[in-house]
Amino acid sequence: MRAGVLILAVLVAVVASVLVDAGSAWAGDGYGQDNYANAQASGGQLTVQADHTYWTPPAHSRWASAGKSTPPPGKPNPNQPYGCTYAVLGQSATQLLGVGGPTPGHWVIPTCAGPGAIDPMPPFWVSGATPPAAVVVQTSPVVVARRAVKHLGLSSLQVEMAPPDGSPQLVGLATWLWVDHAGWHPVSASASAGGVTTTATAVPTKVVWDMGDGATVTCDGPGTPYDAADPGGSTACSYTWPTPGSYTVTATAYWSVTWTAVGASGGGNLGAMAGPPAEVPVTVTQSEAINTVGSGSTVGAGGG
Repeated sequence: MRAGVLILAVLVAVVASVLVDAGSAWAGDGYGQDNYANAQASGGQLTVQADHTYWTPPAHSRWASAGKSTPPPGKPNPNQPYGCTYAVLGQSATQLLGVGGPTPGHWVIPTCAGPGAIDPMPPFWVSGATPPAAVVVQTSPVVVARRAVKHLGLSSLQVEMAPPDGSPQLVGLATWLWVDHAGWHPVSASASAGGVTTTATAVPTKVVWDMGDGATVTCDGPGTPYDAADPGGSTACSYTWPTPGSYTVTATAYWSVTWTAVGASGGGNLGAMAGPPAEVPVTVTQSEAINTVGSGSTVGAGGG
């Protein structure tokens, strides 16, 4: 009996290393598996899914009954679990426990929804199962779409200002803000997986300007370029500096991302996505009036 306990203790470590994401507790199934690892089954199907091998019992067998998603009728019995799946332990368990029945065969351990009184429980030997069949797990189209988004290659947009960046901005005088219109256009990228191809399309919608002094300006669209030949022009995207100083202006474009799919149904809106920010340093100075001594009149103005 002590030898059996020792084998079970060692097996627990093996199972932990083989099934790192087993999840729910193992439970006895009432068919000779409760106290020792010598119960046997035959037939069924081996399936490879997500890098693990699972055993599907023959229909109408004891183990298939335990695999039903609902509990047996009547008062709960710890020796009649339900919702069981059967994971194949592989060669490491065979090397530890030896062969448990007719070959070829595999050690299999159940993971059950409940109720389950024995935790952990020993595995049992399955022989004569149909060789593994790979199961194709189709990737969700929206997951493929998010992969496509990663390939959009959004770049920061070139910042434009008037007065131009590099020239002093003036306190009390509106500074025009816009981004180079050459980069203001939709961008698309595609990705494929499991027979599904998705295309993500990003359309620029607005620019958020962080003026560096604690203020922000949100402008729909790229903004209106300043035209020196049109002194009467106007813009809806500008900022008037309240105080002089040295600041870093940051412009971030936001894109509306949608997706479509080929090979599966799906498509829709993935929301707004921020592109990489663009930064420019600015110097803001105070404008001052200069009076000529003796004339009593103002003859000019210059930057302070």
